[in-house]
Amino acid sequence: MSQRFYQLDSLLSSNQFLDSGKRAKLENRWVFEIATEVVNKVGGIYTVIRTKAQISKEELGEQYCLIGPYRENMVRTEVEVEEPKECIFSEVINTLKEYGIRVIYGHWLIEGYPRVLLIDFGSAAWKLDEWKRDFWNICNIGIPWHDTEANDAIIFGYCVAWLLEEFYNTVEEIRGRPLILAHFHEWMSGIGLILCRTRHLDIATVFTTHATLLGRYLCAANCDFYNNLDKFQLDKEAGERQIYITDIVWKEQQYIRPMYSPLYQR
Repeated sequence: MSQRFYQLDSLLSSNQFLDSGKRAKLENRWVFEIATEVVNKVGGIYTVIRTKAQISKEELGEQYCLIGPYRENMVRTEVEVEEPKECIFSEVINTLKEYGIRVIYGHWLIEGYPRVLLIDFGSAAWKLDEWKRDFWNICNIGIPWHDTEANDAIIFGYCVAWLLEEFYNTVEEIRGRPLILAHFHEWMSGIGLILCRTRHLDIATVFTTHATLLGRYLCAANCDFYNNLDKFQLDKEAGERQIYITDIVWKEQQYIRPMYSPLYQR
């Protein structure tokens, strides 16, 4: 039996950590979960985050916070918007507000009642060209002007990295050096992770991709997927399913070449 998933001792001892964040607060530990589907029902990530919020709160209490986009129609019914009671959050929000970046604070009305920080993309849209230029300079990745989803990812990623940096500095000033973990879900939030690394922020990062086209094909074939990840010949598996022909080659022709063209950057 695989010991990765069936450690009885670890399950029994886990209860000592479900103290509503008392230990985390004492150790100055913070966990941020970042996704474009926080309080934004689009697909399966929304369900994943929503269903794990309660156990996360039982372990981390108010040291746990979700970061997502501000969607007014969702916030009206799913979020209790309020002013933060902790000076740490109010200072961070006010600092970004001074630069025109609007961040809404509140609690998500789901089991666990986790706190959320929601970024208003519209308030940061004026920085888009500057951030796209910076992103090209630091990692040679260009964004087509007409790709609204990628543009939103740039805005979201830069705002998240900015927020995390301000949060770290504020906590360090008030409580001493914090231990921060930022968990990024899917590529739409991944730019924030890249910026945390390139800016050398003292923040641990986790990235989760929830599904890929090839992964869905392989799982549908009833193979022992997770125990054979290192054995798959990905190029061969993708080629047999014509994934490159229908998806990647088209994207290369339509997006990748224009991205790296010198004319595109002018």
